[in-house]
Amino acid sequence: MIAKKTMIQELGEEELILPTLVNNALEANDRVKYYFTLLQAARSHARLPGTEFSNLRAEREAAGVDDATFDRVIAESSNIGTDILQIPHAERILSEIRSCLEEMAAPILARRDATGESFERRLKALLAELPESEGDVIGTELIQRITAGEEGSIDSIHLLVMDLHKALNALQGELASEIVDGAMTYLLADEDRELVSGFMAGIKKTAPLKFDHPGLGTTATRNGKKLVIQNDIGMTDAHVLVVNVEDLSVSVIYTDIHMPRLQFFQSLFETQGMVWEDTLSKKAGDQFEAKVYHLSVGKYHAKNRDDLERFVTYLGSRLVFLIDWNRARKRLRTFLPNRDASQVLRWAADNDYGHMAFLLLGGEKIIYEALEIASRVPLRYGEPLHQILGREKTIEYFEWVLKTASTGLRAGHSRPLLQDEIKAELLRYFRTAHENLMDICEEHATLTIDVATVLRDSLLVIERGGGGDYAARSAIRAKHWESEADALVTKVRGLSRRIEAARFYAELINEGDDTLDFLEEAMFLATLIPKVSSSRKLTGEMAGLSEIAVKSSQEFLKALMASQTIHRGYTRDEMQDFLQAVDRVIGYERECDDALRRSEKIILTESTDYREMMIFFEIARTIEESTNSLMKSVYILRDRILEGMNR
Repeated sequence: MIAKKTMIQELGEEELILPTLVNNALEANDRVKYYFTLLQAARSHARLPGTEFSNLRAEREAAGVDDATFDRVIAESSNIGTDILQIPHAERILSEIRSCLEEMAAPILARRDATGESFERRLKALLAELPESEGDVIGTELIQRITAGEEGSIDSIHLLVMDLHKALNALQGELASEIVDGAMTYLLADEDRELVSGFMAGIKKTAPLKFDHPGLGTTATRNGKKLVIQNDIGMTDAHVLVVNVEDLSVSVIYTDIHMPRLQFFQSLFETQGMVWEDTLSKKAGDQFEAKVYHLSVGKYHAKNRDDLERFVTYLGSRLVFLIDWNRARKRLRTFLPNRDASQVLRWAADNDYGHMAFLLLGGEKIIYEALEIASRVPLRYGEPLHQILGREKTIEYFEWVLKTASTGLRAGHSRPLLQDEIKAELLRYFRTAHENLMDICEEHATLTIDVATVLRDSLLVIERGGGGDYAARSAIRAKHWESEADALVTKVRGLSRRIEAARFYAELINEGDDTLDFLEEAMFLATLIPKVSSSRKLTGEMAGLSEIAVKSSQEFLKALMASQTIHRGYTRDEMQDFLQAVDRVIGYERECDDALRRSEKIILTESTDYREMMIFFEIARTIEESTNSLMKSVYILRDRILEGMNR
């Protein structure tokens, strides 16, 4: 390649070496940006030496700077006077910046047109301001003049670099001399074409999943020992992927303005053995749509050439899932927690379905339309669907939606048909949720039994002279169960607002929740029982009351379970089991009412002080209230069953 370049120069055909000059210029662009970052980081560390910092090793390696001595520059930088810094190798860094600028400008100046003349004037003016020698001492003002990236009345080296980079990108597109399976390439070696073909095979495998959305344009070139593949992914300025392949090593440089999407992209390679460097967030210039972008470098070392080609193909196949990813996440986040929305998108990517079809069919709009059909009261924008169907079922539904939308559109099915299928499936999920409402009520009743049981056990421990630690721990557990029960109530209430038939379950679980609240309150009051001799007898009375609450809550659960067996064609034994459980709940309420009156007499005669008396009165009252609520709940259940038999 050197001989060929020399021969071309000898022939006077300078423009034929433009691809090589552009190649070198783009490499110089990477290096000069590293030197800018190095100066800025050294200045920051010198001003605030106590703060954490990165040595920028990953950035140095990604930029192709081999000298590892630069890794110590930031740590050894210091402030030696007002706006005066001592930065190791500062003179050399300035020299490298000068060389990079000249190398970046070379292909532009070689064109000898008006654009080249304009850049030549700016280059001479800015290089004249760059001192030839500063030693290790450098002023903060000079660093600011070099690295200033905001456009205005004063030109800067950083602005020149950005403008040269734009011109080089445009020139690179003009210089593409060969198309390899859809990739624009130049200066490729023979062995490079297989890798580029592999990368493009991955692109083509999943590219249909973006449908008519633009993006995934690929360019590739040979740069010294490295094959460089660049993909524009989507339309965002700062959304770029650069792949460097050298021997069996692959370095992936990925930039994005959305940190969640960057993390999603990294997650796609969890099974590939890829190692990611720490992600850096950098300030972007005014020409970018976002003020900050994020950069991450991932590295993969292949076992052999076949493994290298396999990985490059896999890498190409993952890029389509980045297009409009953030928009899809926002649409799903309307119905799911953010973490679950990302999980659904990861599932769709891992199974090669993607999310673009869902967006093309209308995104969240088709879900709201389905809810208007399924619900008595439509879901409000921003109201999570997972609070109605449950988290797992909602994830399952949206995975089905993304799969159906993707496979359906690619198979040529009409959009109205697919939209109707998505709506019909949501109706099925609502019906399933309705059928599961009794299971939720049973789960709530089980939590009620748990709270009643720890209340009884705590009172027995206190009666026997046990410490208050047991009661305190039991109160914490009871509070936790109450929170779980509240979540179940919220789920039933959410569905009952939208399905007429579900209102019965809301009434049933609301009354049952009063029972649990009374028992949890009694558990808290038990932690306040004073340690006096008379309290043991009184505590025994409270334990007796709580035992009735335990039995009553157990019989209520039996009634719930028995009610599910009563349908058309039920047996007499099934009905008897249900009615006996109902009768026992009612009987326990009466038994508890009698026990309360007996306990009140004992409290009045045995209490030694007013505080003790009030605590035991409150415990007894709340336990009796719990059995009263259970009786109301079982009446609601009985009436429902008998009305159903009548219908």
